[in-house]
Amino acid sequence: MTSESLFTVRNCCWIDVPGVADARGQVNFAELGKGLPFAPRRLFWLHHVAPGQWRGRHGHRQSELLLVALHGGCRVALDDGRSRQQVRLDDPTRALHLGTWVWHELVDFAPQTVVLVIASTLYDEAEYLRDYETFQREAAARP
Repeated sequence: MTSESLFTVRNCCWIDVPGVADARGQVNFAELGKGLPFAPRRLFWLHHVAPGQWRGRHGHRQSELLLVALHGGCRVALDDGRSRQQVRLDDPTRALHLGTWVWHELVDFAPQTVVLVIASTLYDEAEYLRDYETFQREAAARP
């Protein structure tokens, strides 16, 4: 289930991550072909981010991302070249879907935070937009 109505930034939405709970605890899961907006090609995770440091600070021409806070949390600044918004990523039952052409920056990491990132593409430096002015220019040229 997705919720785009909370976002002013295009190509972003929350995705509920299914799970089950009993007296032993909770388990959440993602299944290929069922609830994911793309077929994952790459997984990586952010952890041991030093106080005051950031991650991201770029956009993608081709990659879509799902971000899940497995432990702890952080703030995510989103920008589609027209609108900006900040959200809190701190619930392992919700994934933040970032479509293409979304500048994102993860900041204010709580101690011990672990963020899982699921990407739709393999790593390709050429499809990253690491310069904000270039991102703004290219994003503005898109419909």
